[in-house]
Amino acid sequence: MNRKVLLLIFVVFIAIVLKTTVLSDFAFKGIKPDIILIMIIIISNFSGSYTGEIVGFSTGILEDLLSMSPLGFNAFINTFIGYLSGITVGKIFLHPLIITVFQVIIGTLIKSLLTFLLLLIFVNGKADSVYTLSFIFELLFNIIITPVIFFLLKTLKLLPLTTNSRF
Repeated sequence: MNRKVLLLIFVVFIAIVLKTTVLSDFAFKGIKPDIILIMIIIISNFSGSYTGEIVGFSTGILEDLLSMSPLGFNAFINTFIGYLSGITVGKIFLHPLIITVFQVIIGTLIKSLLTFLLLLIFVNGKADSVYTLSFIFELLFNIIITPVIFFLLKTLKLLPLTTNSRF
């Protein structure tokens, strides 16, 4: 395994630990940005749907193990979003950050919808509404933090030099 892959695994693991522990203390009224979702979207946007699925599944399983989620809950959602984000590689020719922010918006919407559907299926039809004020704040947090994570991964040289961009 090369050094770049090991560093990426380490950064993703740190992000999972931060999300499940430290960010919970700094949440605004229980709302925090989903840095794992953002990282999955960025990585799959550069590497394709197969890598997006692998990263999504592995981060989801780790997230399930470190949180109180049922095993496979986050794995399913992250795998699905990783796949969808990866299918745009080579098909949309805009700046990678613009594509990523757009995909984070769509990914956050899909994550909330899938969460609602899974809760509806597995909790005997008892699920709260998906798109509430807290959802809007999470979406805004995700949009604001996306460029920070994007440039952090670029600075650490964890993203390939060639992208699906003409720039």
